[in-house]
Amino acid sequence: MPAYGDAVALRDVQEHFRQFADAYPELSLYSRLARAVADDDETASLLMDAAPGQRRPVLWLAALHDLVLREPDLPIARWYPSVTGSHERVEGDPWPKVRRTVLDHADELGEVMRTRSTQTNEVNRSVYVAALLSAAAADLSRTPVVLLELGASAGLLLQVDRYRTDIGDTTLGDPDSAVHCRGQLRAPAAVPMTVPRIAGRAGLDRSPVDLADQDRVRWLEACLWPEVEGRVERFRAAVRVAREHPVDVVRGDIVDDLPAVAEQALASAFAGAHLVVLTSWALTYVEPHRRVEVAASLESVAADGVPVTWATAEPPGCVPGIPDEHVRDGGVTSLGLRRWRGGHEASPALVGTAHPHGAWIAPA
Repeated sequence: MPAYGDAVALRDVQEHFRQFADAYPELSLYSRLARAVADDDETASLLMDAAPGQRRPVLWLAALHDLVLREPDLPIARWYPSVTGSHERVEGDPWPKVRRTVLDHADELGEVMRTRSTQTNEVNRSVYVAALLSAAAADLSRTPVVLLELGASAGLLLQVDRYRTDIGDTTLGDPDSAVHCRGQLRAPAAVPMTVPRIAGRAGLDRSPVDLADQDRVRWLEACLWPEVEGRVERFRAAVRVAREHPVDVVRGDIVDDLPAVAEQALASAFAGAHLVVLTSWALTYVEPHRRVEVAASLESVAADGVPVTWATAEPPGCVPGIPDEHVRDGGVTSLGLRRWRGGHEASPALVGTAHPHGAWIAPA
């Protein structure tokens, strides 16, 4: 019988599965699995040894997806469009076979959950990244940008200008790109947007992904939700683009190593470049008391007059200083800017909200 503290922690984990299922009812497979795990101690307990901040349903689901991608002959693979290539509805309840598969592979799934973390790689987030870049450079439209992403993973969002991104009726980036991102614009009228010229790009991640490493690339794909049509195909196309245009993603802590990496990124670019630091669902994995250190580091970089912008796409209340108290829906992404010009910080701004995966964007 588990100790009281462990039992309470397990109940907490299972409640997160229920919340996930409630938040994403349109995911027929993942919502079904999440509800089942919420009531099944044996399968839920595999998540108990995950790293701090990683006891989340998405890690459990990613570990199982990774197993299916590695072993596409498993009976449960027929529910995964990433394996079958078809999004047609599959009859039958997947849970009995999924539960049997999870218990049969408990040791390897548990090891994945202990040693891996979910990594940002949803390419359609380029919808709100492009919009954020446009807002970040609105007052410096002729100044080239050095784009630095924290929690960059494989650096796929750093290629935003090389993708075609449709926001409402506006097309940004390369209109002929094989990577096509799209999102609805929730606004009464068109909003002028332009992606600035990106003269340099770099990433910082605790565990960067080498795109030549097939196992690591497969893990990124496993973190995707396979039943959302177009996501896997878009990811695979983005990997091809990123392999053609390699970007240096430095291994390190996104708080502790930020100052050195920011200075290095600026040193490799044109003098007078505008440093735009992007966090997209990465700061939420940083302990709250450390998040203020990101702003302090950027203030230090900007002290000698370098224009610096911190462009944030995070859950409401996650980014210190961003005035998003009225954004109460925890299922949306809050889009914010903190800007330093001439060595001084302007007022932090909420520029809008968005679907976490870029399905829509709503200007503030």
